[in-house]
Amino acid sequence: MHVRFLKNSNELICKGISFSKKNNFNKAILYFDKVLEIDANNVDGLLHKGLALKELGRNEEAIASFDKVLETESNNSIALYNKGLALGKLGRNEESKLCIDKSINIKYNDSINLYAAGNELKKSGRYDEALSCYTKSLENDPNNADVLTAKGFVLDLLGMPPKSVIFFFDKALQIDPNNAESHLHKGFVYNRIGKYHEAIACFDKALEIEPDNVRTLYSKGVTLHFLKKYEEAISYCNKALEINPRHVKALSTMVWILAHQKKYEAALIYCDKAVEIEPEYVYALSYKGYLLFECDRFDEALKYYNKAIEIDPNNSRSLHYKNKILDRIEKSKKRSFLNKLKHQYFQ
Repeated sequence: MHVRFLKNSNELICKGISFSKKNNFNKAILYFDKVLEIDANNVDGLLHKGLALKELGRNEEAIASFDKVLETESNNSIALYNKGLALGKLGRNEESKLCIDKSINIKYNDSINLYAAGNELKKSGRYDEALSCYTKSLENDPNNADVLTAKGFVLDLLGMPPKSVIFFFDKALQIDPNNAESHLHKGFVYNRIGKYHEAIACFDKALEIEPDNVRTLYSKGVTLHFLKKYEEAISYCNKALEINPRHVKALSTMVWILAHQKKYEAALIYCDKAVEIEPEYVYALSYKGYLLFECDRFDEALKYYNKAIEIDPNNSRSLHYKNKILDRIEKSKKRSFLNKLKHQYFQ
């Protein structure tokens, strides 16, 4: 019975809204009144009736309807805003301003809370839920450059096409041209799709705004490496590490750049620092295994790959190189055994 009651109310409200959309407000009110006959305090019925009355110029009645909503939901921003508009139509300007200002503050705070919730969800890898929070936040505050940037970043993580992702960064930059995060993330997208010169331009803009941003500095280093500007790449990583010598990702980037230049011993120095600072950082552990492998220090390499696999059993890089090392050790043992036999035979 209760379920049917709810279904009836919802159906009536939906019918009323459909008539409101056709500007047939008198017909819409008939449906909202039917809802209110069933439940005099139905917030949706009262709210939509108030909106229809306001459109008909029946502002006193609209205000009465909005007031009933606010008795139940004192922070209903839609009721407050439209009550403010109705008060303005009646020349009650001070009251109108108070209602509209309060509604805007509520919507703004809702937007901030949703943005904060989205950030927490993003940190825990719940990207779909984070995206939902950012989308709702933008419904309340469509010109928030930080939220637009965050939405673009999550869409990128979810595998949306680069053009769709860059759209959000560009929109954020139209609102706030000095939003360093938007320039930075736009650079990441260009970097990933091989548009390295465009990426450099984005990183340079970000560095004009925040010259000491460690992340931007080492990211520019990565792109310079792709452009085969190896000395400049190392220079930007060094700049990042001068600002924060214990930044694990900056250290790991330096490891990556030096390793690609086959400077394995130099790369090991930075890798050791990264592992010392963050002993369970799988990327650094796995890379240390790789560097030791390239230096023919197989037993040591195996130790670090095992550590990485213990923390992340699905780490494909570590698993691949561990098998490679075991295969090489096995072949080495066979060679050693055959050499021993050969030596004994010819004695």
